[in-house]
Amino acid sequence: MPAIAQTMKAVVTHGTEDARIEQIPVPEYEPDNVLVKVAVCGICGTDDHLLAGKLRPMWPPYYPFVQGHEWGGTVVAIGGEARTDLQVGDRVAMEPTVACATCKMCIQGDYHLCENSDVPDSGYKLLGHTVDGAFSEYGAAPPKNLHRIPDSMGWEGAVVANHAALAVHAFDQGRIEPADTVAVIGPGVLGLMVLQVAKALGASKTFMAGRGYRLDIARELGADVVIDVTKEDPAKVVMEETGGRGVDLSCECAGPVEAMQQALAVVRRGGRVVLQGVSGGMEVPFTTDRIVLDEISIYGARGCPNCYPRGIQLIADGHIRVDKLVTHSYPLDQFHEAMRMFRAREDGAVRVVLCP
Repeated sequence: MPAIAQTMKAVVTHGTEDARIEQIPVPEYEPDNVLVKVAVCGICGTDDHLLAGKLRPMWPPYYPFVQGHEWGGTVVAIGGEARTDLQVGDRVAMEPTVACATCKMCIQGDYHLCENSDVPDSGYKLLGHTVDGAFSEYGAAPPKNLHRIPDSMGWEGAVVANHAALAVHAFDQGRIEPADTVAVIGPGVLGLMVLQVAKALGASKTFMAGRGYRLDIARELGADVVIDVTKEDPAKVVMEETGGRGVDLSCECAGPVEAMQQALAVVRRGGRVVLQGVSGGMEVPFTTDRIVLDEISIYGARGCPNCYPRGIQLIADGHIRVDKLVTHSYPLDQFHEAMRMFRAREDGAVRVVLCP
């Protein structure tokens, strides 16, 4: 491996809409973290909100701050006290949630629901949100948060490993049975990933509801029925396609109030609904009589606890069309153009990535 530099190029956020390309020190990795030479880091909707200052003071808790939480790269150094079987030269994808490891939720494996997530110095961290991430040439993380990826997987797979894991967790929550019918509301990166994972897990018929050019991508990825919500009522289409029954499972991956209502409207009696979108504090009116009388089960799903290995395997085995998700890449120096492209959704952009 080449020698480790003392400084690195990074995109540093100094305030609202104030991101600068700078030389800063390489992250500390001693005594028990792992230093990674970053190969690729995705720009996520959360990064857009962080840069815009919409999540302050929770994320980021301080300035200057390095964003970026969807990253992969090559291990270049391991802290002297790190307990790991990782080796220098391993290719890894990074999982952003660092558990406090002491509360009941973390101990039982639900570290994404850490009870100390808002307690300073508890040990809980969210890389790229509460501590520096990897819009930079190097990133540091605890060894448990670094997952090996096979040599056969391109770096683009490391970028979307997070969303593959999120999709796996959605189905851990809502369950998917062989030959289930599944509706996905929202054709963003997460929705397109949920669609592919549903098919890999045995869904017999899939529906994708949304708007815009990403519906065409959903069709390319195998959605059996694509519904343009600007022209059609998803519930009406689903009921017509299922003989008035509705789908076994619906997954809401967008966040708007109407998307959550649609997820409930398309599901059958006794069916399951998984909500992954965040409405931003908006109240969502539901007809609770239907939930009660039809025994609809509604599950929330956040994070991806213990799901990265399965998500990575689905990508490695070819169940995920990464090329349809990672559409544009830029060097760090072109961060502002990359963010502009991400926000404008030009040229069929889905996931825009930085390649340090």
